[in-house]
Amino acid sequence: MTTSTVSIPFYKRPFGTNRLDVPLAKLATLENSRDLVAHDAPDAAFFRGLESQGLFLNRAQIQAVRHTQGPLLTLAGAGSGKTSVLVSRTGYLIACRRADPASILLVTFSSKAAAEMKERIMALPGLRAGEAAKVTARTFHSFFLYLLRTRGYRQEILGNARHQQFIIKRILREMGLQDRYEAETLLSLWSAYRMNMTGMNELPGSTPAEVEQREIFARYEAWKEAHDQMDFDDILVLSHRLLTTEPALLASLQRRYRYVMVDEFQDTGLLPYELLKLIVAPHRNLMVVGDDDQTIYGFNGARNEFILEFDQTYPDAKIITLDINYRSLSSIVGLGNEIIRVNQRRRPKQLRSTRKSGSVPLYLRPGDPDQEAELLLNHITEEVRERGRSYRDYAILYRTASNSRAIFEQLVMREIPFI
Repeated sequence: MTTSTVSIPFYKRPFGTNRLDVPLAKLATLENSRDLVAHDAPDAAFFRGLESQGLFLNRAQIQAVRHTQGPLLTLAGAGSGKTSVLVSRTGYLIACRRADPASILLVTFSSKAAAEMKERIMALPGLRAGEAAKVTARTFHSFFLYLLRTRGYRQEILGNARHQQFIIKRILREMGLQDRYEAETLLSLWSAYRMNMTGMNELPGSTPAEVEQREIFARYEAWKEAHDQMDFDDILVLSHRLLTTEPALLASLQRRYRYVMVDEFQDTGLLPYELLKLIVAPHRNLMVVGDDDQTIYGFNGARNEFILEFDQTYPDAKIITLDINYRSLSSIVGLGNEIIRVNQRRRPKQLRSTRKSGSVPLYLRPGDPDQEAELLLNHITEEVRERGRSYRDYAILYRTASNSRAIFEQLVMREIPFI
């Protein structure tokens, strides 16, 4: 296949701005625990152990690790080492505060993240394998599903999205509404209602469409009950019902989990948050880590006001900002700062970088995914052919899997080797 030799139409400034300069982020100092934790500090051995594994925490990270009592909001900008803080704080509680490992609950939003944290905790210096294994690191749904199973809930999990859509489509056909609604949209709407703790009786019903939707949702719930199944939302709904109607069960959880930490807090909906608040009510040792500027799951019930109003819910909460990005160059961090600066409701934060940029970022606005793929691959093949580059020098990152189709097609048609 022949390709155009015309260079890719990159621009040196983003669309929609007249700004000519690249907003570079300030560079952070490289001071770390080796400089900040004195050798005669009571917890010096712990930090020296982290350093022996190549983990040198900065000032804000050390403050978060050392905070062990009461609510803590840790604002973690992109690339700021939040996982290192969560893992290190877990080790600190065990090694320096003699906390029972079984009293620590670490909640994440993906099973992969939970497994990674558990693995990193087990590799911490000074911790015995048996101690680390007692720490509970799970996703919200995994943790509360385990709770339900211990209380006799045996329903199968309806976790396949296509199967759920098939059920809704069949209900729509039965009601003669198959041309009026999309099954995926209805499922998302019902999930949002449930994550915001709106039950069937509280659903709006003032318009014909709302009455129809309520009937669709009622039939979907009836199908699950008839077939002894529950979906992921049911796990949290039933757990909340269980904890608010069985005080002895709630008290046992409160006694066991004395330290609760939550990752990606900006993605938390109302119902998961209420479940957390029930568990930490007596001791209030709740550490949440997140970034209100990265709330992208609003369609699924996530609400960044939980971060914005955390110190209103917990007036004695300590707030620590992890503002050093270790991942990106100063031009990329500076550009991110400039974009999020205009967000209407946010906690003010200005990320710094540890690496100065040697070049400026370039911008492109293609008309569609196919044009984007063609332009990107034109650029790469030209660089390889004209400038002696190698295909292995390039990485293409995409936001969602659907964005990758056009790129894969171009790679295959051009017979370019890729992973």
